[in-house]
Amino acid sequence: MKDLRKKGKLNTATLNTAILAIVLLVVLLKLYAELVPEAQHAGNNLTATGVPLASLFSGSGLVFIIIMAALIIVIVKAFMPGGK
Repeated sequence: MKDLRKKGKLNTATLNTAILAIVLLVVLLKLYAELVPEAQHAGNNLTATGVPLASLFSGSGLVFIIIMAALIIVIVKAFMPGGK
């Protein structure tokens, strides 16, 4: 039978995992906030030159929608409880 007295207690490993997850989330969002606007600006400049299929890389193009969706999926998967 399980020891029910341990339920709800935090140990060092749990706290370390939570702190690491928060730090990685902040770093990931900061990295996204720094790099994506510059890449969108470059995509807009590429679109202005008339290169074929350059609209995929514009600020509202498909590439950045995929990047945003991937970021949301990574964040949600990271905080979902793991199955056994």
